[in-house]
Order: sequence, then structure tokens, then C-alpha cells
Amino acid sequence: MSAFVLKLVACIAMLVDHSAFVFEEQLSAVSPWLYIGCRMFGRIAFPLFAMGIAEGVTHTRSSSKYIGRMLLFALLAQLPFSLMIGTRIPSVTVDMLGLAVPLYTSLSVMVTLTLGLCLCTAIHEGKHFLGAFALAAAFLIDRTVGMDYGLLGVLFIAALYMSRTNKFRRFLVMVVFAMLFYIDPIKKLITQLAAGPGTQITVTTSILYCAATAFAAFIMLLYNHEPGRRAKLFGYFFYPLHMLAVWLLWFFYSKL
Repeated sequence: MSAFVLKLVACIAMLVDHSAFVFEEQLSAVSPWLYIGCRMFGRIAFPLFAMGIAEGVTHTRSSSKYIGRMLLFALLAQLPFSLMIGTRIPSVTVDMLGLAVPLYTSLSVMVTLTLGLCLCTAIHEGKHFLGAFALAAAFLIDRTVGMDYGLLGVLFIAALYMSRTNKFRRFLVMVVFAMLFYIDPIKKLITQLAAGPGTQITVTTSILYCAATAFAAFIMLLYNHEPGRRAKLFGYFFYPLHMLAVWLLWFFYSKL
């Protein structure tokens, strides 16, 4: 698979995941497994985008422009992200054109990807100050307003960069971080398994999501290190626009 195909798969997975997140009630009414299946499919999106960042560091002509583009679209994506997630997890409610609109105050995954890019660039180019800034910013944001995948997500991107020359190491990085993202439900499952015969074993949706995240490791093995079709700004615009579209669909649906 080329870089473009992997990006396209990640975008489709993200769209399915976010649509299922917003319309959980409607999908679950058809079948709970329909909702869970969509969310499982969506778990492969972040690892693939993260790998794209790790690979992009070595191919970009200008790291500063690359970081600038990521930062710009992180800013543009924040409102659509806050609107979309606010449909299910509202943090605050604001007045927009006379309507009470719920917003989510945590930061989007674009911020995580941007900081991951900064850390990878720092390692690649020996810019120690940039690396220290990325780690400090990720830690502070993770401990305050929060961001998707948090500090662990930033470290994951850097680990993918450092393992880029060996598919087996990258595979292990993906599996290990998938487990770390869902460490609490994994601990509970291990405790149940260690309790011995007769103990009821509960496989939660978080365990299924962990397995789906780890499955991205197999998709990464298909990467052929070719750029594929040129569509530099496709992923940048797709992220904010698809969230805005999902939110608008929810907004008009809720008014019916």
C-alpha cells in the first residue's frame, strides 16, 4: 500500500468512527454490534495517521512549513471537533446565532499529531529545544484541558519514527502502544484470568477496541514506502470538513 492509500483508509475509518460516535443511539437501535463494529474499525485511524507523520518527517522538504500547516489545521479543526464531540460529551454550552450549542473543551487529535511531528522533527534534525517544547506542551495539555490520545499518543508517534527502518520493530511498537492505550481494561482482564477456574471472564468493548487498534500493525506491514497519488492537502481539509458535516447532519436530524 502506498502512503496515499493508507491515508485514504485512515480517513474512511475516521469518518465511520465519528459518525458512529455521534449516532450511537440510532446504530444501536439496529444492532449494538453495528455500533461496536464501526467504532472498532475507527480504531485503526490514529495509528495510520501517526505512521504518516512519522514517515512524513523524512520526506518533507521543509519541516518548518510542515509543522506550520499542521498547526494551522489544528486551529481550524478545533471548532468542528468541539461541536461534534459536544453532541455526546458536552463540556460547556455557548450561544451561537441564538442557539444553545454544546461544545467539548478538550483538544483534537490534530494537536497530538502536531506535537508528535515536532518531536519527530527534533529527533530527526537534532533540534533539542523543539523536542523539549513538544514533550512539555504534550504533558501540560494532557494534564489540563486534555487532547485525544494524550502524551502517550505523542510518544507513540516518536516511537513509530524511531522504528521506521524495521517492520518487525514497528509492528511491536504498534502492539505495545495499543495495549498501553487500553491498559486499565487489560489489567482487569488479566486479573480475571489469573483468578483461576470458575471466574467469570468479561470481555469489554475496550478490549475489542484494543484488539482493533493492534490490528493496525498488520496494515502497516503492507506499506511499500511509495507516496502514491499526490494529494497533499486532502487529509488536512478532510479532518475539519468531515466533522463539520457529521455535526450538521446531527443538528438537522435533531430538529426533526
